Parts: sequence; structure tokens; C-alpha cells
Amino acid sequence: MARREPAAQGVRYGAVIAAILCFAAGGARAACSGHDLFPLIEEKAPEAFAAIKAQAAETPFGRGTFFRLSRGDDAPSYLFGTLHLADPRVTDFRPSVVAALDASKTLAVESVETGARLESVIRKDPKAMRAAVLADAAERARTLLDRADFAALKALVAAAGMKASAAGELKPAVLALLLDLPACARTNGARPYADQRIAAMARARGLKVVGLETMIEQLDSLDGLPPDESRALLVSTLRQASEAEDVVETTIARYVEQDTGALLAWMRSPDFIPGVVGAATPTLFLDRLISGRNQRMAARALPLLAGGGVFIAVGATHLPGKEGLLRLFEEQGFAVERVE
Repeated sequence: MARREPAAQGVRYGAVIAAILCFAAGGARAACSGHDLFPLIEEKAPEAFAAIKAQAAETPFGRGTFFRLSRGDDAPSYLFGTLHLADPRVTDFRPSVVAALDASKTLAVESVETGARLESVIRKDPKAMRAAVLADAAERARTLLDRADFAALKALVAAAGMKASAAGELKPAVLALLLDLPACARTNGARPYADQRIAAMARARGLKVVGLETMIEQLDSLDGLPPDESRALLVSTLRQASEAEDVVETTIARYVEQDTGALLAWMRSPDFIPGVVGAATPTLFLDRLISGRNQRMAARALPLLAGGGVFIAVGATHLPGKEGLLRLFEEQGFAVERVE
């Protein structure tokens, strides 16, 4: 897809860099105090809860977060599902995970463009990053939202530590990513999130660490959403904000239970937060964010897997489903075995 030069002029590019670095940095500010939403969904929206459970039960590889990949006489490789959070329940890896990392030669993560490396990438090609993150006039939030919602968005952006003007300059998908977490789970470098921690462990063990995507590729995957989808995405970001700690806790609860099928089904449920109209994340955005990127990550991982000894660590929702990484690898002749 050819990128268009954004219509926005006079934008302070330093603010854009700061926003993207905030999105990619690691560490949590403080413990969150949210509650698992599943009991509330079961009580307030029993039909939706039953649908989530039914979809989870039918999801290929819907249980488990750690799998062994074997093919022929090659050494085994591993696929580990993470959460992009710094909660100890996510970052305190099981002994089997650490042992598999010890036995591997290469670690593959979603992207290695974080911190200083990402800043270098941004400064090396600022035009590409501007095109990836800055909105044209027709896709700006001030055009898509009514006055009240746009004011709420500016307040949410400011509360996240960015200049309020970013609400009118960044693409809706970029805003949704930047505003995805509550303050208690937002990064500031105090503690690494799971992906960063496992990358640091790999480097300490002398493993080669590679990325399966670039930041530009990740952002471009979400580009070009229709106006109605972009508007719905911004509205869902606003509606989820007041319940964000509960969303985080619900995500962690499903992860701890290794019920990735339920996690994926809940993310796609129209009753994402019972009683909060408009909180559901648009399906097309989720398709781009998860399923669409699975194809690229699988294609990039296959040459690495050819000799075995590879440890892949990516977001847990990329593993399950008919379009998930586990099914894609299975279709390439790998035997897939859940560890533990």
C-alpha cells in the first residue's frame, strides 16, 4: 500500500516521536486494581457469556500459552504467548519456559525496535514515520467524533502524558494503541514487560534476537480503515477508558488460566464490557491487528524454524484460532504439542 504524505502541517515531530516511544517502552508505574469482568458478563449478559464460552471451546489451540514445534529430525522449536504487560503474573516465567529458552539458539519477537533503537529508526526515516502515524484531514479524530467525544479524547491523551494536540493529529489506530492501557499499566521504564524481559534473558544467554516485524509494518497493517470503523475504534477507546483496569485484569485472568480461546472470543464479543455501549473494539481492527499480522509473522518465522532451536515469543492472541500461528505452522508440517 502506497503511503500518502499527511495533510497536517506544522506538526511538532518531537511530540510524535515521544508518543511512539511511550507506546514502545517498557515498565509499569504501579499495580492495577481492576476486577475480572467475566463474572459480570455471566450475570448481566448470560447469552454473550455462553457465546464466548462456546467460541472458546471451538477455537483450535484455544488452551495453552506454550507449545513445542517439531518437524523431521530438526531440534525442537518453541512458541510462547506473552502479554505486553509488566505484571508479575505475566513476567514470572515458568521453569519450562526458561529451560526451553536455555536450549535455543535464536529468539524471535514481534519487533526489536524499542527504546533507543526505535528512536534511531524514527530519526533515520522521519517521513515514513510521519506517514504511518499522522492522519489526513478526513481521518482526524476531530472530523470523526462529535464535540463532546473529541474533548474527552483530548483529555485522555493529555492524561496519558502526551500533548493534547496529538488527539487531532494522530491516526485513529495509532491513538487506540497509545491509549490502550490505564495509567497503572502504562510503561515508564521501571519494570520490563514480558517481551522485553524475555529478550533481555535471551541476550544474556548469548542468543541471537530478531524481530518478525518493523514498527512501520505494524502501523501500516492498521492503515486505511473506513471512516465508520475509525470512528467506532475511537469511541470504543473512549468507552473502555473508565473500565481499563478491569480490562487489564480480565486479560491477565484468562492468560493465567491459559484460556487464550476465551480471551480471543471476549475481545471480539459485542458485550465486551456489560452495560457500556460502544465499548466493543471493531472487528476489522482486530482482524488487522491479529489475523492479518499472523500471516507475515509466520512467513518471517519459517526460514528461522528450518534448522530448529528457535524460541518465538509473541502476543498470546496470535497463537489460537483457524488463522492463528499454531495452525499456520501445523499447515507447514510442524507437529504442535502443548508444553505442560
